[in-house]
Amino acid sequence: MSKFLSKSTESAPAENLRRLLLLRVLSLLGQVLAVVLVIYYVELLLPLVPLGVIFLTVLAWTLGSYFFLKSPARISDNMFFIQLVFDVVSLTAVLYFTGGATNPFAWFLLVPHSIASTLLPKLYAWIMALIISASYTGIVFFYKPLVHIDHPMEMGMGGHFHEHIIGMWLGFVLSAFLMAYFVAGMADSLRKRNSLLAKMNARMFRDERLVALGTLATGAAHELGTPLATMDIIAHELEQQFEEPEQRYVKDKLILIQKQIKRCKNSLANITEKALDQKHDTGQVIRAEQYIQNLIAQWQVSQPDVTLHVHWLGKQPQPSILSDLSLSHSMINILDNAAHASPNNVSLSIDWDNKFINIVIEDEGAGMTEQQLSELRANVQLSSGTGLGLGTYIAKAAVERVNGQITWQNKKAKGLLVSVHWPLYKGLG
Repeated sequence: MSKFLSKSTESAPAENLRRLLLLRVLSLLGQVLAVVLVIYYVELLLPLVPLGVIFLTVLAWTLGSYFFLKSPARISDNMFFIQLVFDVVSLTAVLYFTGGATNPFAWFLLVPHSIASTLLPKLYAWIMALIISASYTGIVFFYKPLVHIDHPMEMGMGGHFHEHIIGMWLGFVLSAFLMAYFVAGMADSLRKRNSLLAKMNARMFRDERLVALGTLATGAAHELGTPLATMDIIAHELEQQFEEPEQRYVKDKLILIQKQIKRCKNSLANITEKALDQKHDTGQVIRAEQYIQNLIAQWQVSQPDVTLHVHWLGKQPQPSILSDLSLSHSMINILDNAAHASPNNVSLSIDWDNKFINIVIEDEGAGMTEQQLSELRANVQLSSGTGLGLGTYIAKAAVERVNGQITWQNKKAKGLLVSVHWPLYKGLG
């Protein structure tokens, strides 16, 4: 019993089941006590053998259900609902042998219904309303009447008692369905609100981390400006010194270094320029073809030797999309990852419908482990131990920022497929 009463760090379904089992144990003790009082103080005849069988069945079911607490993953809404149905059936059986609807505790049938309405989805509440209504209807017409020990006559059958029982039945059924409508509806709204609040809190936490990263990036942009300018000058001076044909290899490498430095300077300039730019916050409208061409041109500066296969799958006319700097950087990061995985074969497919543009990037590398894919589906963490870099985290945040979605999945043969889609700007055309 102490385990029932102790606080737990279990999941919500396990905690709900633990409380239900505790309530069932208390209810069983209360019923046994009520039987004793009725026999010795009220002096009514009760069928002890059937009641004893019912009580032992409830006890055995409760002990068996207790072992589900050791495997919280097995506790589902269906399983919890079955537990409540068992409570209804067992209580109905007890009421059948103790006067049916004339028993003042017949309204206890509403307890499992109130639990279902509060903790389970609305459909379960309506089903439970039907079940307890059928149970109550059954004990109105079919039951073992209560008989006094000294006066073997059915109790409560005089006058207009039958009409009174019918009125109680009508009130019970109305209460059950009103509870299913109002209580279950309010509980469902509360669950949706809590889910929305949890998502908003998660997004707020993520945005706070991104703001911190943006602040660091802006500061780094100012600090790196002078070193990059110095390296650019030195690389240019060195390149001018290698003019002989046999020095062409070194000269080409220096030219590549200058291009990379220029790319860094442009990126830092964009960060500084866009930091307080309102258009960066709201996005920019651009044609899909122009966006992809700019993206590829920017990416190939750092990946000139990678083989990229571009496939245009969408129908004309070209749609307009909403894009911003962070989204472009995210797409380049995904292309970089694909290039590192398989430099000789990277595929970029572009498609769209009336609502979304869909970009698929495929490689022929080793793909991801199931653990990494699970972490990506849940939420990318800024942890070096996961194998998921900061760029992947930012990519996911940037896509979601424009109301898009990004997914990762391993291809059947080998390699990784990354699908990115976000809304078009005012449809096609």
